[in-house]
Amino acid sequence: MPLPKRTNAEFLVSRAAEREIAAAVNQARRELRAYAVDLAVTLAATRIQVDVSSDEELVRSFIDQLGRNGSD
Repeated sequence: MPLPKRTNAEFLVSRAAEREIAAAVNQARRELRAYAVDLAVTLAATRIQVDVSSDEELVRSFIDQLGRNGSD
């Protein structure tokens, strides 16, 4: 038995619902992506602990590398 034809109003409501669902899906994806980024940054921050002396050593090393690369 074939499905009954939809009226124009039913078609418009259906299309509006499809657009609304697609917008909600896109919003959920954006929120999930933002949450994942925030989670990754938080995890990295807890795993990367640099004290003052390590920070100073990193800066000195970077400056030494710049000096060597600049003298080429």
